[in-house]
Amino acid sequence: MKTRILAVWFLLLLAVVPVEIAFGQAADSLSPVSPSVLKRVDLEAEAALSRLYLQSPKAQALIARSFGVLVVPALHADGGILGMAYGRGVLIDAVGARSYYNAIASPPGSVLGLDGKALILFFSAYEALRGFEAAPGWVEGPCGTIQVLDEAAMAGRNPVIEPIAGFILSDAGLVRGLGLKGILFIKVPVFMCAQESGACNAAP
Repeated sequence: MKTRILAVWFLLLLAVVPVEIAFGQAADSLSPVSPSVLKRVDLEAEAALSRLYLQSPKAQALIARSFGVLVVPALHADGGILGMAYGRGVLIDAVGARSYYNAIASPPGSVLGLDGKALILFFSAYEALRGFEAAPGWVEGPCGTIQVLDEAAMAGRNPVIEPIAGFILSDAGLVRGLGLKGILFIKVPVFMCAQESGACNAAP
């Protein structure tokens, strides 16, 4: 059942979204993602994490104990693309290895609210991280759930945290009331980094 849902998602995605948009590139560029672009993603991701840590020490403590963190520095909503929000991010595991993902979101009623927000996910269970990394495309719902946290959800001595949880971050702090149902994460294919060997895996 999960495989069928994923297949339908991908077919719909490729059918209705220009491939350059679906893979997180500007509409006028079909060239492979260069190491300089990935370097920019790394720098923007580090800046987003720093903002989160300044605003929420509780979030920092949770991420510090996790097996990996995926940071999408900014989601861009475009009502002209079937009400989707999209962005590119980096997944950093506990030993510092990096892989890159494109995120495409279309949760009902939430897309415009996601515009300009950072998305930061963390994996508190190793099995959840491995399952996410192993999937060619990971969809919230069929593949697993994402718990969106805010300060209230983290209150108390032992808050209940799901294996995949995260934060939606604006300039003002953690955002409440937005969901990620149906968000799709696609790993950046190796051919997109073929200009320089190892560019997708090299830490900055």
